[in-house]
Amino acid sequence: MKYFFSFILLILFSCQNQIDLKKKASISKIKEIPLKKNFQIYVPEKNSYGDSIIQLVSELRDLKISIEDLTKLNPNGIESFLDETLVKCNNLLNLKNNYFVSRPEIRGRLKVLKTNILKCKLNNYQNDVKNLNKNLKKLFLSYNILIERLEDFR
Repeated sequence: MKYFFSFILLILFSCQNQIDLKKKASISKIKEIPLKKNFQIYVPEKNSYGDSIIQLVSELRDLKISIEDLTKLNPNGIESFLDETLVKCNNLLNLKNNYFVSRPEIRGRLKVLKTNILKCKLNNYQNDVKNLNKNLKKLFLSYNILIERLEDFR
């Protein structure tokens, strides 16, 4: 009985259609565009007003660390970095009692940052590396503007 099933499986696999095998071989590979790694983020001067705000609000400090981690991209593991950054941005948006975060110009910049994170997640999910590079650049630009706004509060 054991040999009978082995014989049936052998016949099924040996009678596979040769046309299907040729089609699989003729599928061309998609041209891959590597992720750019030369993104720069704005780092406030040590002990400046913007730096003191970042150190004061722990959620903002966590977001800063998360964005810095994104600049050290690993193309295979970028999804986890984007997830972490989205969580940190949501935590900041959910803060209600903080003077700096509750200001409309900061909340607006945080929403722009969140939108750019979501765009990057979508591009990564679709394996669209060209648009992922473009949206990562927009993400870092929106983060830079957010930090510059924090420094303008004086």
